[in-house]
Formats: sequence, C-alpha cells, structure tokens
Amino acid sequence: MVRIANTILQYTQLEDILAAITRELAGVIRFDRSSIAFMTPDGKELALRHIYKGAGTKSAIGEGRRIPIDEKSVIGWVALNGKPAFRPSIAHDQRFSEVVKEEHLACDMVVPLVARGKVIGTINVGCYEEGALTERDLEMLVNCGSLACGVIEHALLLQEAKTLGSRYRTLQHNASDIILLVDRDTGALLEVNRKTCDVFGYAEDELRGRSFFDLFPPEHQLQARRDYVNILSRKSTSFVDRQMRSRDGGVIYVDISASLVDVDAASFVQILVHDISQRRMLEQQIIRQNQRLQDALRKLREVDRMKTEFLANISHELRTPLSVIIAYSDALREPSLDAEERRGFLDVVAQSGQSLLRLINDLLDLSQLETTEAMLSVGPSHLHDVVRALWPDVERFAADKGIELRFEPGVGVPVAWFDNRRMQQVVSSLVHNALKFTPQGGVVVVRSSSVPDGVCVEVSDTGEGIPAEHLPSVFEAFRQIDGSTTRRWGGLGIGLAMAKHIVELHGGRISVESREGEGSTFRFVIPADAHQPLNLVESEPV
Repeated sequence: MVRIANTILQYTQLEDILAAITRELAGVIRFDRSSIAFMTPDGKELALRHIYKGAGTKSAIGEGRRIPIDEKSVIGWVALNGKPAFRPSIAHDQRFSEVVKEEHLACDMVVPLVARGKVIGTINVGCYEEGALTERDLEMLVNCGSLACGVIEHALLLQEAKTLGSRYRTLQHNASDIILLVDRDTGALLEVNRKTCDVFGYAEDELRGRSFFDLFPPEHQLQARRDYVNILSRKSTSFVDRQMRSRDGGVIYVDISASLVDVDAASFVQILVHDISQRRMLEQQIIRQNQRLQDALRKLREVDRMKTEFLANISHELRTPLSVIIAYSDALREPSLDAEERRGFLDVVAQSGQSLLRLINDLLDLSQLETTEAMLSVGPSHLHDVVRALWPDVERFAADKGIELRFEPGVGVPVAWFDNRRMQQVVSSLVHNALKFTPQGGVVVVRSSSVPDGVCVEVSDTGEGIPAEHLPSVFEAFRQIDGSTTRRWGGLGIGLAMAKHIVELHGGRISVESREGEGSTFRFVIPADAHQPLNLVESEPV
C-alpha cells in the first residue's frame, strides 16, 4: 500500500493517477484483469478506462465501454449504491449481467471511488478462476480505493482550479473592457488583456513593466496619482470621465473602477477601464446638434418676429399715404377752394402717390432677391454715369430735408462690366438710406476711386450712426434698427439686403463702418474687367 501511495502521489493529472492505480494493484492483489469505471461528464453513466491484465500490460478489450448507473450490472450497482461488491463465483451469482462478457471472468470485486461525498467511479478487479479473490483482497482493494479517492479529489481540485484559471484568463483576454493588473507598490503593469493592446496601440510585452501612469497625458497624471492613492486607501474605487492617451497621442475618454486583490500573500490592484470615447463623441454630437437646433429656433423666432413687423409696417406704410390721398381728394371736391389751396392739395396727393409708388417698387424688389448671375444684363459702363443718372432725384430729396449732398469722383476710375440698371439700384439704395438717417444740416458725400481689385464707391453721412450690436445684421432682409410701426423712418428694410445681393452677384463685396452718433460709411467694390481696355474717364465734381 505504501508503494501504491508513493506512486500515485507522484502524479497530479487525473489520467495519470487512474492509470497508476490499475497498474500498481498487481503488486498487492493477484488478478487477471483490472480497470477503472469513471463517471462521464454528464454524470449519467460510467465509462471503462485504463484496463490492465495481470502482468501490467494494457488491454483494449472493453476500453471506453459505457455502463448505465443502474442495478443491471455489478459496476452500475456499486456506483448507484456506493457500496463494494464481491462475487467469489460469478457463475453462481445471477443478479447482474456482465459488462465485458468476452473476458469470461469467474470472480470479481468492485469498489466505489468517492470524492466530495459523491461516487465518481469504481475500481474493478477480476480473475478467470473461481475463488481466486478473497475477503482480504477486498479489504486491500477498499483501502486502495480510499487512498485513491483522496489523491483523485486533490487532482480534481487542481484540474478545476486550472480550468477556472484558464477560463478566467480567456474571459479576461477577450473582455470588451480594458483590464489591468498593477503592482500595488510600484504602479507597474503586470498583466494586460488584448483589449488594452488594441485601444492603446502597444504590444503586450511593451506594456508589461510600464508604469500605469504613463497611460495618461502629462497634464492628467497628477489626477491619476490622486485616484491611485484613493484606491489604495479604499476611499474611492470608481472614477468617471478620465482621459488616457494612446501610443499615437490620441485622447481616450474612460470610466475607471478598481479593486485590491491578494494573491499568494501579495497585494495587487486590478483596474477595469471602460472606453467611453464613442459615448463622448455621441454626446458631443448631440450637444452640437442641440446647439444647431437652438440656433435654428432662434432664427425662426427672429424670422417670425421680422415677418410680424414687416406685415405691420407694410400695413402702416400703405394706410398712411392712402389716407392722405383720400382725405385730400375729398377736400378737392369743395367748390370754395381757391386755386392756390387746390395746387397745395394736389401737391400733397402727388407726394403721397410717389410714396405709394416707392412702396410698391420696394415690394416688387422683394422678388429681385432671387436674381441670379445668369439674369444680369452685363456690359461695359462707368460708375460715374450711374451716379449722374440718379443724381437729380436724390438731390431734390436732399434739398427737401436741408441736407448737403456732394459727389466727389475719383481720378482714373476705370470702366467696369456690370448691369447698369442693377447698379443704379445699389447706389440709389445707399444714398437714400444715408439721406433718410441724416438730420437737417447734415452732409452726405458720394465718392468713387480705383482700388487694386476694382472700382470702389463710398457713401458717407453725418447721421445718427448704427449701434455696434446691429452692424452684423445690417444687410439682412427686413432688418431695421427700429421695426415698430411708431418708428420715425419708413421703408420695408430690404434696400441694403438688395444692394448686397447685387454687388455679390457682380463678384464684389460690400461693407459698412459706423459709430453711433458719428455717422456711417457704406462701401462697395466691384471688379474691373481685366480683359477689357480700361478707358480711364475723368469727371468733374458734382
């Protein structure tokens, strides 16, 4: 027995232990055949294994044969009841059917193998001669089985531990999160899983031995050390929205959870890192989308406000001259009016009619905001001719308001290619706008000049100026500093938007400089055609 014990204790693998048991039994019991019937993984039947002849030679007869756990066979009966069975004469014991009939055994003994309180198999010994096995042999076999059970149980524990370790390593290696095992004292990385390598861009060997804090950007390493101290002191083990750094310098947003683990009297820090970069990216996209939606909502509200103001203003602008025309038309029916009074009334009606005409023209100009470059009628022309064409009209308007209006043409201003009628709209809109906001006694000056990228026209006034907060939106359609129906100035607020649209269709640019209380200067530049002769024209001041 001591020899058997010494032999089987040399092995830790279950298969080696089972083979050693059947092989070494020949040293203590005389038999012709020995085997182990071991429980299958599903626990529903037994399988014959490690069959040996008396001379210690391995036999293939019956190897792997399945045995149900029931009372039909002696092996099944022992496994079912957990008790040894001894048949000195198989021929005289008709209780069981034979598992390996071809061996023609005459006597046999079967002893259960019990581990953790459960039968896990049997040791089976048989001879070809009746009475060859004795009660003493049965006692030896039972003792051998008890010894084997202890060794088998130890081997099963080792096997389970190895299996669990293998499963844990597989689980850790294939986990979708980053898993790190860190030396508690030094902060060095001891083990990393595949996800760690994938995310940070390092090989496994490159990460082992590297400091855990090297995985953080320099500006975040102090925070990482504070978190590590909190882990060691168990003050906190979870940290959110931390930033780590990949090999190529990319930022990785993570949530971190950690725990202290003890292995073989040594303490380690196990760190689980969840990559939330995708979530952060989606959050940023949602924030940007929300911001865009809020901006769009603000714009829609502003457009709605402008629409309301526009409808109110157009009603007011239409009603005022119409009311004057109707009132003075009724007054003209009075026969008592003398000629001078009648002429005065007719002048008022004419002025109100002109106001209506301008308003209708403004409404028609709304459709011009859809004008495209293909709809322009472009030809060679001179901006001085444009100014002179509209000058009589704006000069009368300036005289009525008591404003000094001057035109200061530049020298060497070249001919340019543009739509003459559209350009008159631009200059007229800028000049009328300056006259409208310049008080009596003020000055409005129109200047032209040649600039490196084309021809420049400036319209300056000494009016009220534009508040700084309104400058960015001064060229927007329907935009007016005072959009109420009680405002001092008429108009629908589309003149400057139209001017900007036309200038840009010509490939030019328009801008404004203004200070509140100091007046404004509107300036636009259109390119001179480089493929046409410049035909320099000099003009006298107006």
